[in-house]
Amino acid sequence: MIPPFDGNEALALSNEAGWNQTVRDWERLLELTPEGCFGKRVEGQLVSTATALVYGERLAWIGMVLTTEAQRGKGFARELLGKALAYCDGRGVRCVKLDATDLGRPVYAKLGFVEERPVSRWVRVAGAFAGASGEVSHAVDFELDREAFGVDRSALLRSLEGEEVYAVSGRGYAMSRPGRLGRFFGPCVARDEETARRLLGAFLARHTGESTAWDFCDENEGAARMAREAGYAPVRRLMRMYRGDAAGAGVASGPMIYGLAGFEFG
Repeated sequence: MIPPFDGNEALALSNEAGWNQTVRDWERLLELTPEGCFGKRVEGQLVSTATALVYGERLAWIGMVLTTEAQRGKGFARELLGKALAYCDGRGVRCVKLDATDLGRPVYAKLGFVEERPVSRWVRVAGAFAGASGEVSHAVDFELDREAFGVDRSALLRSLEGEEVYAVSGRGYAMSRPGRLGRFFGPCVARDEETARRLLGAFLARHTGESTAWDFCDENEGAARMAREAGYAPVRRLMRMYRGDAAGAGVASGPMIYGLAGFEFG
């Protein structure tokens, strides 16, 4: 299948919106879900996008819903969302989720999405880190991730593991990747706060000279506590919303999830 756009075209949209994605982030989506990436062109120029990443029959994730400012108000986002949702329906997905900006929430509500829980982005500026950073390994725990996330997202994790991995055997793992505005910390999955703190410490010990970004559900008090202690501050708040099977809505939001893979991935 020929992708509807390439990473560089799409990057212009996310850059205009002030988002943290890189070309590689867009390329990853196009590789993982080429048939779930949708784009709208006006006079040959890409002006709007939406993506749908399917995690089996229980869950799919909508992301990268963007329209260039000059073309907003023309229904392009709604059109592409309709295509993304039709794609999910065609795959038999029972629950579709997304992390919505304030601008997008009314649009999603009209399409049947229900608010679930707030999620936030926290940012730490470059600077010394005084916390502990014990020894870690570098292997993704796929079984633990499935237990925590509720569905199999191993294809995404295998795509991400070529970046950076920090792990404590049997207890948790975390990943990191470059961002346009700051190094991204996540996903982070841990059985307890002590393990999550160890993973964060290992990450920050390596990246004290960079700004870093970290996304997590607001209800994870341990993550918020760790973030404040490490010098992070909240800069952006979104609303997690879902459509479909309410019983499946609890997936992707368990207590062991100390860091999201990103608003576009869950």
